[in-house]
Amino acid sequence: MLRSDGTKSEKTGFCPSTDQALEILEQIASNKSYCREQEISGCDEQDKYLYRVRRGVVRKFALQQDGRRHILDFLLEGDFFGFGWRHGYFVEAATDGTVVSHYSRVRLEALARSDNDLAQALTTISYGAMARLERHMLILGKTTALEKVSCFLLDFSSRVKHQNSNGFALPISRYDIGDYLAISPETVCRSITELQQRGIIVLRGPREVRFLNRDAFDLI
Repeated sequence: MLRSDGTKSEKTGFCPSTDQALEILEQIASNKSYCREQEISGCDEQDKYLYRVRRGVVRKFALQQDGRRHILDFLLEGDFFGFGWRHGYFVEAATDGTVVSHYSRVRLEALARSDNDLAQALTTISYGAMARLERHMLILGKTTALEKVSCFLLDFSSRVKHQNSNGFALPISRYDIGDYLAISPETVCRSITELQQRGIIVLRGPREVRFLNRDAFDLI
């Protein structure tokens, strides 16, 4: 699992040089606030903007032929999205009060052509998006639901901003987690209960997860 280290920015998770290069984007940012389940980008504007989550959680998903939802990615604070769109993908806020920055692609590309540091920073964040996809595929490849849920919790915790060393807020529902891991929400709940019974995690209220024994994840 990827974990933050001393070379990364506390603000965004990128290295300081990338953060500095990205500051120029604030000149063209348009910030919008969204309610839970509100669509962020319609088909008519998906090719016009690049996006960045400033607060809250965004989910990217596809609908299968039978109408079931499959979540492809969770975008957290600091994450960029919109590098490439395909027909049938949807993006919406997963939590109330989600704030997203919109960057005009035309203006962004003009800035990148005149600023090599910005161009390199955009390449770096696109690699980060690909790395999230790779980690998702590795999680889906786990054999049991308990393994999937365990890997998801570790990966999600490593990405959440402002978490402490032992716990983090889990602002998404069990239904969201199930649609991300391709298992039922009931299976998600059973797996979380088993992790608690094993003394690996504890829940503080409905949303806060605290790790009691990180090393025990290696034995699952």
